[in-house]
Amino acid sequence: MIRSAICVVMCLVLTSCIGVGSVDPTASHSRYTYRREALEVLKRAAAYRANPAVRAQAVEAFSKTSAQVGLPWIRAALDDEHPGVRFAACMVLGTMRDRVAESRFRRLLDDADDSVRVAAVFALHRLGDTTHTGQLASDLLDHSDAAVRRNAAMAIGRLGEPGAIKLLARAMRDEDDGVQFHALEGMALLGAEEARRQLAFDANSGVGSDEVMSLNALADTRNPLCRETFFYKLGAYRRDTLDPGAFPSTEVAMAAIRGLGLLGIDDGLDLAVCALRFNDPRTEDPDDPPAGQVLRVRQMAAAALGAIGDAKALPGLAEQMRSNPDPRVQVSAAGAILAIVEKDRKRGLPFIMADRSSARKDSGTKNP
Repeated sequence: MIRSAICVVMCLVLTSCIGVGSVDPTASHSRYTYRREALEVLKRAAAYRANPAVRAQAVEAFSKTSAQVGLPWIRAALDDEHPGVRFAACMVLGTMRDRVAESRFRRLLDDADDSVRVAAVFALHRLGDTTHTGQLASDLLDHSDAAVRRNAAMAIGRLGEPGAIKLLARAMRDEDDGVQFHALEGMALLGAEEARRQLAFDANSGVGSDEVMSLNALADTRNPLCRETFFYKLGAYRRDTLDPGAFPSTEVAMAAIRGLGLLGIDDGLDLAVCALRFNDPRTEDPDDPPAGQVLRVRQMAAAALGAIGDAKALPGLAEQMRSNPDPRVQVSAAGAILAIVEKDRKRGLPFIMADRSSARKDSGTKNP
């Protein structure tokens, strides 16, 4: 398995750091502008023909905001030519319980791609139609394609049905490591304490990408019991960067910061902002090109900042959204911006009213 990206000592990372932005917490106009730009980036990304991964990522990023403006693009992705994009759209809309798309979910039950069919069953179950849910068990345990079994494990873990834990436990005997991981992740999401402990063990004893995957899975549970694991991994990163002979994993640190952010803890905010400009990959790993390492760290940094939800990160994220040459980083930054602005929106009515005022000013319309 490809190991995660490893950075040089902290002093080198900090020399290229853009720093935490100076956004005024009361400056709703600037946040409205960031949000508007982010939505435009995602709209373009959703139609990006050169790479279906960018389109799928845009679909997922649209879910970071409650604004209805993103729904047409997510629904349109149900008809995308690439099965990965259709799968992502089904999973997002199913999670949102979008009844407008119900008839299209039913049509996708006959999709040529079995993973898309899995996602359609998931979406219908989320809408209360369990007619086809039993098929997920067959896909998980018996399908000949490991990718379909992985996607079935992921879908079952997100159904919100604790009774599925026993089914996922059976999948732990699968010969495919990916199926085992998604089954373990699903059990943890459904509240299985033993699965959570196993992920914590893997996060502390794994190597590279195994650590990152386990930390991200723990983060998605939003379980307060995971905080010590996140603090430990972040603390180890900080200690290692003081040793010029050490090569700490920035990806692991970003995953830990994201986990803390989802628990309402902003420890690591400065590190994550700095990592938006990470450019110190390992040079000797033929299985993990430097460009891929840089891409993952910057995407993980954006995800961590989106989880923290602090408006101070908006300038750094906006810079990546506007100027990074890789559309995948642009989409990651846009999604994080939407997550931050959405968190502000949920804090109360004054921000919403200020948002509307800013919109009038931008359009040249006078207040009534």
